Amino acid sequence: MRHVPSLAVLLFGLPFVVSAGEPQAFEWTKEKFDMVATGDAETGKVLAKKYRCKKCHNKDGISDDPEIPSIAGQRSTYMFKQMHDFREGIRDDSDMLKVARKISDDEMIHIGAWYQSLERAPNVGGSAPLRMKVCDSCHDKDIVEEDNQIEVAPILLGQVRQYLEASMQQFREANRNNDLFQRMQSESHKLTDDEVKQIVRYYGAEDIE
Repeated sequence: MRHVPSLAVLLFGLPFVVSAGEPQAFEWTKEKFDMVATGDAETGKVLAKKYRCKKCHNKDGISDDPEIPSIAGQRSTYMFKQMHDFREGIRDDSDMLKVARKISDDEMIHIGAWYQSLERAPNVGGSAPLRMKVCDSCHDKDIVEEDNQIEVAPILLGQVRQYLEASMQQFREANRNNDLFQRMQSESHKLTDDEVKQIVRYYGAEDIE
C-alpha cells in the first residue's frame, strides 16, 4: 500500500522522509497541540454525521459492541492521534482505514472535539489494584488535567471492558505498538492476568452481553 504524506507533514515539516509504503510515525509538536485545541464540537458533530461514525460508535459515542471502543468523553488529543495512526496504517483496522483515509487533519480535530464533549459511560469501579497510581498518572482525567497538563493517553473510565482487556493483551504481547515511547508495552508486560482483569473492572463500564 502506498501512503502519501499527511497534512501535518506538509504544514509542519517533520524532520524525516518517509519512503513509499512505510507507515508515517506520529510526533507531537507544540503546533499540533495548538491545532487540536482549535477543534469545534459543533463542526465535529456535522462531520461525524458525514462520515457515519455512529454506524460503529453509536450516536452518543458509547459502544454496544465488545470489539469497538466507546469514544464519548475521550481526549481530543488522543482521538486525533488514533485517527492519524489508522489513516497511515500504523494501527491495523480495515474498517477504520476506509474511513480515516477520507478525513483531513482539520476534520479530525473537530471530530475529536465533538466526541470529547459527550458524556462518558459510567464505570463499574471496584477495588483499586496496587499499580493504579501508575495507571492514573497517564489515564485519569482529573489527576492528569488538574494542573491543565496535556496528556495524549486515553481516558479509560467507562471504556468497554472487553475492548479494554483485549487492548491490554495486545500491548502485553507486542501486537500493538502505537503507544508513544512504548510506555504501555513497558508497563503491561509486568502485569499478571489477575491484575489485568482487576484494572479492567476498575476502569471499565458494565459488560456488553
